Amino acid sequence: MVELFVAEGAGVVVADVDSSRGSALATSLGSKAIFLQADMGEPQDVQALVDATVASLGGLHVMVNNAAVSSAMHPRLLDEDLADFERVMRINMRGIMLGTQAAARHMVTHGGGSIINISAISGLQAGFGVACYRVAKAGVIQFSKSAAIDLAGYGVRVNCIAPGNIRTGMNAFR
Repeated sequence: MVELFVAEGAGVVVADVDSSRGSALATSLGSKAIFLQADMGEPQDVQALVDATVASLGGLHVMVNNAAVSSAMHPRLLDEDLADFERVMRINMRGIMLGTQAAARHMVTHGGGSIINISAISGLQAGFGVACYRVAKAGVIQFSKSAAIDLAGYGVRVNCIAPGNIRTGMNAFR
C-alpha cells in the first residue's frame, strides 16, 4: 500500500514498532517516505505519530490503520489463552480504534479525510483456530461501520478492507 501511495506522488509516514524493518522500508521508498517508530496499542504513540505526520508533511489526508499481530493456533477453543487474547486485541482492535480517533480529531478540523482500516477475511468467516485474531478482525469491521456513520458529517470517510489469506511471515503455515 505504501509503495502505491508513493508511486502516486504522496508523501507517506511508515510507522512500525520494529524500527529496523520500518526504517528500511521507508528508506527504500526514497525522499517521499519517512519512518516513525510507534506502538499502535499506546495512545501517546498514536497521537505522537499523527502530530509528527502533520508537522512533517503539512497535513494528514489519509490514515491507513494496518497494524496487526496473529494469535496462536489452538486446535480447540478451550485452549485459547486470555493473555494471547489481550495481546491481539491491544494491537488489532485497540490500535485501529486509537489510529482512527487520532486521525479523525485532526481531519474534522482540517477539511476531512479518509481513514482506511484493514481487517481480514477471517473477520467475516468462521474457521478453525486463531479465534482471538478472528474476533479482533470482526471487531474492526463493526467499529469501522460505526466510525463511518459517526464521522460522515465531518467529511471524514471511514472504510474497511478485509483481504483474503495472504501468505506473510505472520501467517505462514507452521
